[in-house]
Amino acid sequence: MRVLFAGGGTGGHIYPALAVADELASRGRLEALFVGTRRGLEATVVPAAGYRMRTIVSRGVRGRGPFSAAATIAVLIAGTVQAATIIARFRPDVVFGSGGYASAAAVAAGFVFGRTIVLQEQNSVPGMANRMLAPLARRIYVGFEQARERLGGGDRVVWTGNPLRRSIGPRRDPSARRRFGLREDAPVLLVFGGSQGAMRLNRAAARLLRARPGLQGIVQTGERGYEETQRELAGIGPRVFVAAYIDDIEEAYASADIALARAGALSVSELAAVGLPAVLVPYPHAADNHQFHNARVLVEAGGAEMIDDDGLDETSLAAVLDPLLGEPSRLEGMRSRLASVGRTDAASAVADDIERLAGVVRGPGSEVLS
Repeated sequence: MRVLFAGGGTGGHIYPALAVADELASRGRLEALFVGTRRGLEATVVPAAGYRMRTIVSRGVRGRGPFSAAATIAVLIAGTVQAATIIARFRPDVVFGSGGYASAAAVAAGFVFGRTIVLQEQNSVPGMANRMLAPLARRIYVGFEQARERLGGGDRVVWTGNPLRRSIGPRRDPSARRRFGLREDAPVLLVFGGSQGAMRLNRAAARLLRARPGLQGIVQTGERGYEETQRELAGIGPRVFVAAYIDDIEEAYASADIALARAGALSVSELAAVGLPAVLVPYPHAADNHQFHNARVLVEAGGAEMIDDDGLDETSLAAVLDPLLGEPSRLEGMRSRLASVGRTDAASAVADDIERLAGVVRGPGSEVLS
């Protein structure tokens, strides 16, 4: 089975596609090709994961004036022609669009060639590319149930959760703290603002950690915030681990009692899947305010608290964290409620359905989506 995966720009669009590709590849039935741009994160992440990649030209549409919009249309047309050439040569059975402006040209070209189109939408508020491409799709897999109606509902739109790496799952293990040089007998706050970090989260967390000697921390700062956060925490001792990026984030999840995080789709999905209570601070400039809506899913489930970005400082953070850390039974209740929205089987469910759409014969007992 040949699958062309199209999308990129950010990790939120790339990693779910990679999770599905890995699941299909593990079954021994996949020839995969990824299509993206030279400037997106996919240009480095996809080859590092062992998959072939072809690049096309593309650019975003939002917020452009009339002259720039005309140039954007020209670029999109050129990208569609490039994608059509790639599809004609690769002859995929399925074109998998994971969102972002890099997916539009490949999905449109795949539709013209009569290929089976499937889309994967990570956020509770669907992005512009997937909203435009939705009429072309045989199936749309959504990370949040709230996205179903926004994409028209019906049998074509199926809630699977967001496909995650196989290493992500419920696991609480205080002994994992040794990997970060931390003690097993003191609470741990995990701080991360996505792969790029978030300065506002770093500053609030660093000042709170200085003021709470009994609290330990694991802080993923992003490249831009690393040196400043190191200075903020100078002299604090070994109870805080600071890194620009944490490769084995699953060990950090297993170590933590609670997280302070942005509310990107994959961050929220991973927190729910591992059952880690969180204080979420949605990025206010995200398209369509989608991070607020992502966060609200966990808040309404009872597994998270939310603080507005402009209201976050060490004082507001302490007002939320101190009561939770002081009452472990509340954290346990939040963990159990996250199970109602967390899914770890998304990659498998999506792979099953793609095989069904592509006509792949499977063994007895396998399930398909309905």
